[in-house]
Amino acid sequence: MSLDSTGPAPETREPRFLWLLFSAGAAPLAWLGQVMLAYGVTSYACYPGDHPVSLTSTSLLRAALFACDGIALLACVASALVSWRAWRGPGARQGRNGFLALWGLMSSLWFFAAVLFNVIASIAVPPCLG
Repeated sequence: MSLDSTGPAPETREPRFLWLLFSAGAAPLAWLGQVMLAYGVTSYACYPGDHPVSLTSTSLLRAALFACDGIALLACVASALVSWRAWRGPGARQGRNGFLALWGLMSSLWFFAAVLFNVIASIAVPPCLG
């Protein structure tokens, strides 16, 4: 026997709700992916074994880092645009949809700033100091 006899809210079956979930979660996941991929890529390139190596050319490593940075920035922008569109929609500033739209917009902006700081670090900090 189920504890909730009414089932999930009808809004959760709408495609708009899935877009709102995307807008609320894409930017934090993009930032997390950027941090984890950058750490993994630089760790493997700079420390392939027990001892660090000196890379003669870091252009491929920097290209991989910039690709991660670009994808994360695009995900934050896409999340903000979806949130903004949902927030501007008719009757969207109330209830669960309004909360998710506003939360998605705010988290997209916050995590865009975090991703941007990581991009600055990718540019300014040498990837391998060994």
